[in-house]
Amino acid sequence: MADMHICGLCGKPTPNYSRFISGPICGSDGYSVCDDCIKQRGRELAWKNEQWSKDEITCPWCGYEDPDSWEFEAEYDEEYECLHCGKPFFVEKRVEVTYTSMRRIEDMPEGWEGE
Repeated sequence: MADMHICGLCGKPTPNYSRFISGPICGSDGYSVCDDCIKQRGRELAWKNEQWSKDEITCPWCGYEDPDSWEFEAEYDEEYECLHCGKPFFVEKRVEVTYTSMRRIEDMPEGWEGE
């Protein structure tokens, strides 16, 4: 008979056990999740229908892409209503800031040929 473990989510006994890839963490070398909890998590992820890293706000209900997404001013987990189907969903706005720097031409020494 397989060793029994305790599901880390619901506390039910389960034969499922997965070791951590990088060794023990906080005194444990792995974790257990029962089949029911795995199934429930899969259902929740499928239901959320998360639309990852799109250029426009995309409705997880109908797929409508808002062409005016650039006007959206909120930042994190803001409730939004689809302009096409009217259903509510959450939006998380992620902004990436990058910088470019260079020397000024007027600071180049006379006769500079490169370093």
